[in-house]
Amino acid sequence: MRSFTLMLIICLGSFIAAAQAGSSQASPESTPQTSPTPGEKRGNQAGPPAKSPPAKAQPSETKEVPPDAPVITLKGLCPPPAAKPATSAAKAAKPATCKDLVTRKELELVIDTVRPNLQPGQRRMLAQQYAELLVMANAATKAGTEKEPKVQEQIRLSKLQILASTYSREVQQKESEVPPADIEKYYKEHAAQYEQAKLLRIYVPMVTAEEGKPPDTAATKIVAEKLQQRAAAGEDFDKLQKEAFASSKGTAPSADLGERRRGTLPPKQDEAVFALKPGEVSPALEEASGFYIYKMVSKEQIPLDKVQDEIKGTLSRERSREAVEKLRTSVKPTFNEAYFGSAPPLPPPGGELGGPRPPAAPTAPSPQPPAAAPGQPAAPAQPATPGATEAPKPPPPAPPPSK
Repeated sequence: MRSFTLMLIICLGSFIAAAQAGSSQASPESTPQTSPTPGEKRGNQAGPPAKSPPAKAQPSETKEVPPDAPVITLKGLCPPPAAKPATSAAKAAKPATCKDLVTRKELELVIDTVRPNLQPGQRRMLAQQYAELLVMANAATKAGTEKEPKVQEQIRLSKLQILASTYSREVQQKESEVPPADIEKYYKEHAAQYEQAKLLRIYVPMVTAEEGKPPDTAATKIVAEKLQQRAAAGEDFDKLQKEAFASSKGTAPSADLGERRRGTLPPKQDEAVFALKPGEVSPALEEASGFYIYKMVSKEQIPLDKVQDEIKGTLSRERSREAVEKLRTSVKPTFNEAYFGSAPPLPPPGGELGGPRPPAAPTAPSPQPPAAAPGQPAAPAQPATPGATEAPKPPPPAPPPSK
């Protein structure tokens, strides 16, 4: 019905936030109300008429409108002149007699495209914005705007971006269907990832001889090793933790870490701790912020039924990433060095051109690592996987029409 539907949908996305804000600010009194039925009038003759509920509370009203029935009528919206000579009847038609209709089916396709979960009470505002877009786009077509070379190129690039991002999502959806046999195989091959331990820990902060001087690692190590020997001999970890903070200005953290999954501790600590057997105490493990002493209280293997959803997500992301990466690298472009130069290619500033990118490398979701003790720096964030980017985004929408 309209050749500019693609660009309208892209532009319409910029107005959704305004629609939600306007709807949330509207008061209940401003919502149109339905009239009571004759039966309701007869049943309330002895008292004041009952107030009808707001229109948005009546989802059945929307269902009563047939799909091909018009829900927006644009009187005075005359289509651009046709390429063929107009008939005498068309020449005689006045602009005031022109009108365009938007059916329920057409409007709901727009809603499902730009905001599938739009609340019924917000449909009128979105419909108003869609009507404004139709008016502006119709005027642009009459003025020949869509025939301008840059506009044509914007439409072409928008189409490429939408196709690429949609196909990327389809690939991810396809790869999300992981057979149970593959989940079980992955679980057996990566059994160590699903170990869980109950731990006690003593954190010994670095000792500083004088304020403003660097920490004395050697002196701190002596303190930590003495505490480790006492811990290995069976002394209470909470008591030893408080002693470790006796000379510190901070408050001693709890020695009970509860259950911790393999991979939630710093790498060097994680390897040493999960090598322990139940009842064993680790040596004093040095880090930049101090020394750490762990006791393995218990260790168990997490059952498959508790992690199968996690494994399914891991395999889905991994396979999606591989599928998209395989497609991206299936064609190797060559570039004219006389035009581009011999320097390696750089991404365009701001990421103007979007394309299908592999999802982030799969990582097994796990409990959050224990909170850093006072004086201990937070664990560094894991670096992003090279080549992993967010899903491509559509180009910036056109500015809203001026009123």
